[in-house]
Amino acid sequence: MTLEQYTPEKFDQLALRLFDLAAKLREVANGARQNGVESLPVHDKKALLWIENLEQWVKKTHITCEVLTR
Repeated sequence: MTLEQYTPEKFDQLALRLFDLAAKLREVANGARQNGVESLPVHDKKALLWIENLEQWVKKTHITCEVLTR
């Protein structure tokens, strides 16, 4: 794993990408709801694993930032 330097702007860019993904999923949910689609078949195993890994990465990054800013 490569250690990358992140500026506040780079964190913002990443956060905005995640917000865009969340917004797209909300569009799917709302579209399905409005059109009476009760469920959609999706392969979610890898996506859920990536989200779990991202959550762990964010927690570690948050702790590192707290230590550096004390």
